[in-house]
Amino acid sequence: MRFVHLSDPHLSSLDARGYGSVSGKRRLGMLSWNRRRRHHHRREVLDALRVAALAERPDLVLISGDFTQLGLGDEIAQVRAWLDAFEGVPVRIVPGNHDFYQPDSPGPALAAWAPYLGLAAAAGVDDFPSHLDLGAVRVIGLCSARPMPWWSAGGEIGGPQLERLDRLLGESRGRLRCVMLHHPPQPGQCARRKALGDAGALCAVLERHAVELVLHGHVHRNRASRLAGGTRIFATASASNAATHAPASYRVFDCTSAAAPWQLAMRLVTVDAGGHARELEQSSWAAGLPPSS
Repeated sequence: MRFVHLSDPHLSSLDARGYGSVSGKRRLGMLSWNRRRRHHHRREVLDALRVAALAERPDLVLISGDFTQLGLGDEIAQVRAWLDAFEGVPVRIVPGNHDFYQPDSPGPALAAWAPYLGLAAAAGVDDFPSHLDLGAVRVIGLCSARPMPWWSAGGEIGGPQLERLDRLLGESRGRLRCVMLHHPPQPGQCARRKALGDAGALCAVLERHAVELVLHGHVHRNRASRLAGGTRIFATASASNAATHAPASYRVFDCTSAAAPWQLAMRLVTVDAGGHARELEQSSWAAGLPPSS
């Protein structure tokens, strides 16, 4: 079983929009895009990375949010077209804070991306977590994105979603459990205004169930950490980043066992606009205990 993780593609174009077409928080976001972000997030880099990632012949592609810049309707449509182009390869996603930029963003995004979120077309945020079983692997998607005030890029899982996650993990013993969300699940991984408000509560659930793997984005950096119970956490840098300090990246995970303990291997690969891929690191480990233990 092989799956690829990428994050924060920021793929949508704002070229046809001016400042007068948006207001409030979006106008500030447009200013940031025109001054800085459009130079960092380049579609040609993302296109090259997708070619390289699909050349890995994954059984599943996982993408942990931030597809858009401002969560606008035309951006949401661009994302759906991009997702539809992953021909023949299953794709599972979760939303990021840029996708739920303002209160008018979640409804259209959830409806347009429903097949890739693993939700019904009429679903809402309250229908998370999603889950997908592929072989012995169960991928659980959390929604950490919420419309926030102009100064915040933070997120929240919320009590009801945490309760549903707790139950779902309890039902998943005997599988390799991979939890995906946009924001870092641990406290202290980014500035407070960008952080997950209930990270401590989420970590408590993950540790209680000794979840094998957690994938996230948001920080635009490649990072790896662990929880006390052995859970491995990986952040993957933006899939469209042209900046040299954190080049566009993807991770390849291979599971070579059919039951616990799971034999896992990970490779981190960066890609430039010319399509040149470079492996930065690799690791392997055993995770999980047999169901009877």
